[in-house]
Amino acid sequence: ADLLKFTLQRDFPTIWAEHGRTIDTAAVEMLREICKTSAKMIAGWMRVGFVHGVMNTDNMSVLGLTIDYGPYGWLDNYDLKWTPNTTDAGRRRYCFGNQPLIGLWNLVQLANALYPIVEDAAPLEEVLKQYQESFDAEIARVQQLKLGLTSWSLEPDK
Repeated sequence: ADLLKFTLQRDFPTIWAEHGRTIDTAAVEMLREICKTSAKMIAGWMRVGFVHGVMNTDNMSVLGLTIDYGPYGWLDNYDLKWTPNTTDAGRRRYCFGNQPLIGLWNLVQLANALYPIVEDAAPLEEVLKQYQESFDAEIARVQQLKLGLTSWSLEPDK
């Protein structure tokens, strides 16, 4: 709990100010913010064809950024299965197309670490669902901008 309090005070002062007296609520709100910033970061990668290469949990930060780029690269051709990591060539766990799911997997591990403080899986699970919603909204936004479209819809043309 001390590391969580320190992180909230230092990196999430608004959440700490609003929810510091209820550390379980503050933990959920911190996870919510991390999910939003992580979704935005990964959507940005997908927009430009960036492949991190090794998205282990220790290579993502609660600040919504990544560290230790390792064998990163950029797509030459659009290939969801491409990875710059030769040690991942067989499984392709960290390939371009898996980055959003690996981001979610990493966030689930953070939620698991917060569970002993929150003591209720439901709010953590709800926030994790919001990661996918945040990613979907952000990837739609950046793709629309990149393609110069005035509107974006996932509905089929009629």
